[in-house]
Amino acid sequence: MMYLRITAAIVAMLTMLSLMSACGSQTGPAPTPAPQVTDNTAQATTPPPATTPPPATPAPTPAPTPAPTPAAKTTLIGMCWGATDNQVKMTQELFAAHPELADKYDIQWVIGGQSDADVGEKVRLALSSNEHVADFVELNYTQVPEFARAGALTDVSGAFNQYKSDLLQGAITISQYDNKTVAFPFELKPRVWYYRTDVFQKAGVDVTKVKTVDDLIAAGKAIQAVDPGAYIWNLGSAAQAYQFFLTLSGNGATFTDANGNYVVNKDPGVRAMLTDYKKLVDAGVVANISDWTPDWESALNKGTIVSQLCAGWLAQDQFLPTYAGDAQSGKWAVTQWPQLGGATGGSDAGGSVFVVPTFAAHPKEAADFLGNLTLSKDGSKAIFDIIAAVPINKQTLEDPAVKTPNHFFGSSLLDADITGLDQLKIFNYSPKAAAEINIVNEYFIKAVYGQMSIDDALNAAQNDLVNQLGNAYN
Repeated sequence: MMYLRITAAIVAMLTMLSLMSACGSQTGPAPTPAPQVTDNTAQATTPPPATTPPPATPAPTPAPTPAPTPAAKTTLIGMCWGATDNQVKMTQELFAAHPELADKYDIQWVIGGQSDADVGEKVRLALSSNEHVADFVELNYTQVPEFARAGALTDVSGAFNQYKSDLLQGAITISQYDNKTVAFPFELKPRVWYYRTDVFQKAGVDVTKVKTVDDLIAAGKAIQAVDPGAYIWNLGSAAQAYQFFLTLSGNGATFTDANGNYVVNKDPGVRAMLTDYKKLVDAGVVANISDWTPDWESALNKGTIVSQLCAGWLAQDQFLPTYAGDAQSGKWAVTQWPQLGGATGGSDAGGSVFVVPTFAAHPKEAADFLGNLTLSKDGSKAIFDIIAAVPINKQTLEDPAVKTPNHFFGSSLLDADITGLDQLKIFNYSPKAAAEINIVNEYFIKAVYGQMSIDDALNAAQNDLVNQLGNAYN
């Protein structure tokens, strides 16, 4: 019986082992997989493993590099007188040629008044209150000594000197006061002589031979012999001060000595100017007609006045070409003055300039902009394009558009202006120039027209200068 129980147990155990072998063991080693073959030229045919590995985590996408933030523009305020239209146009033309400047500067032009005197008064008030009213200001050179002597103007030699070798001498002259560079030349005013070529030719007058006051009187007489109603110049009883200073600037005249004491009644240059001007008036070749009057414009249009001893600005289209009219286009030419009062060269108040006052918020940037606007090749061209002021940059003078003959004066205009700029001289203006000019002009007119003798007029002017102003420097 025991044998039977052992056998039965053995049979049962064998049966269980047989069933376990058929189902596969859960504890035995896993079957060895078939080998995989990697083929770099054909797709593998081996089936993928039973468990697909998780996809690889993609590399993070780099954040885009932000565009550089544009540098903030520097806002510069420029002050001028009358209107801002021309200044805005010049700036736009300069920026079109140099976009990098447009990226750096925002230029805001403001009007300081109707005249240079108005602007000067605003500058005085700003200096007294330490108020920022502008970063740069337009003045006439007559005002520069007042502010420069007071230490109110920034030295701009750093911005100026990088263009200096490219400039005509007149531009360098007008930038200086007391051997310091304090201004940027804007519209220079060299003295030049405008004349009717047809009238002078008919009268047999050769301008190249008119050198002295006696030559000019003889030329005026020759013209009147052909046309009795014609005059070679005009100097009215309400003459503008610049008509006298065009000669005073070129003959070394001064109203003061080195210490600011007035010497107008002793100065030989002042006396020489009045002597020659009176000779012209007494000879009857100068019309008693004042500039900027309807009579002046009419006399130019009708051919009563056939020449003008004046400055470069008179050639602008809005002046002589307009007053004389289209019928005279091509009949005018330009040359140098005869030597009235012993003068060679000269200017009408030197010209207008830009300065950087000490109250400027951005003096370095203002000087950089003004150097580009007034002295560079493209800036000088922009000024020529807008107001026809003769370029002061020598490279600009080679521009074909600049060298094209003027529609009214022909090629003589540019040649005369360049010579005039090279000979440009500035009167020895004092810090009290504006007041001095108002005083002396009245007596100059009286002397020229014989209402007072030259001695009496100069002595009266001397007394008024001393009594009203004291000393030019105090």
